[in-house]
Amino acid sequence: MQLNICKIRSAGRTSGSIEITLPPALQAFTGVSCRVVVRDGLQPEIVLQPDLADARLLLKTLWQRLSIALGAGEPVSEFKPSAFMFVLLPPRHWQRGQPLAYADIVRLTRNGEDKTAGDPEALARIVSVLAAAVGRSLGLHPGFAFAFGDAVAYAVTQVAAGFSSDFERSMTAGLCRQAQLSGRPPGSPLDEEFWHECEPALRRIFEQFRAWQSKPSQYELARQQWYRAFQCESVPGCAEPRAATHAP
Repeated sequence: MQLNICKIRSAGRTSGSIEITLPPALQAFTGVSCRVVVRDGLQPEIVLQPDLADARLLLKTLWQRLSIALGAGEPVSEFKPSAFMFVLLPPRHWQRGQPLAYADIVRLTRNGEDKTAGDPEALARIVSVLAAAVGRSLGLHPGFAFAFGDAVAYAVTQVAAGFSSDFERSMTAGLCRQAQLSGRPPGSPLDEEFWHECEPALRRIFEQFRAWQSKPSQYELARQQWYRAFQCESVPGCAEPRAATHAP
């Protein structure tokens, strides 16, 4: 992926310091240590390899927090980086899997400071991917797992990652209200207290998706009723009651 052409500037002949102006898309990596690799050949290259060990540690921590909040005693597999697709920047579109973007991960703990409160979109994208994988580990099929991951991200960030429909997000909001989780919980998602606050709502969401998976006809019926009720609400004078969005 070629972003643009930049010039190398020197801070002085004897200083040994050089400066490369990176494109705005890479500003998230400001302050990240990099290994500099020089490759000889017909087209010589200077390659910057960022040290992303801290980013992978953050992912492992989030995975453990999610596993405790969603598992509720059920066995969840260990975090395996090889099970995910990693990219440098969050793509606008993807053809397979759900990517984890290093730029999103670095934004959350840039320079060792917790940035999760200031970048809910990055947190939502990461949580949706991890929660979908936890859902699969707990028995959800891929289609339901992707929507489940988005629902979990929506519950804890109030931001949609784009893997579920308006119907499923409406159901999520309703279950959060039932569990007395209104808005995003205080604190950092890296802390156990954050997920302890979210656990009742997340368990309700998981049980709903598991019920839909066991009885797909109930899911389809609830979805159709929700959309009919939604359309009715937009028509003046329509008195049809709004259908329930959760399984009995």
